[in-house]
Amino acid sequence: MFKNFKILEITLSTTCIILCFYFILASFNGEFGVAAKYELLAREKVLTRELDLLIEENTAIKNKIKRLSDTSLDLELLDQQARKILGMIGEDEAIIF
Repeated sequence: MFKNFKILEITLSTTCIILCFYFILASFNGEFGVAAKYELLAREKVLTRELDLLIEENTAIKNKIKRLSDTSLDLELLDQQARKILGMIGEDEAIIF
């Protein structure tokens, strides 16, 4: 009877040790582990920078729209856009190839 108890004790302690190692490894490398946390934090920083750039670009586009609206027409910006998009030149300008 004592031999069976000794085997049971060894089996249980070995199982507990194996489970402890498993949970320790899972806490670092698992889906919700420490490594995943730092990967998510790094991704958050990248996405935050991207959002800031998009907000800045959006603000610049809104400014151009406001400057080209019917109520306040910026002739300099209109001239610049016509030159850029339509390939137009001024009357007193010459193109040299």
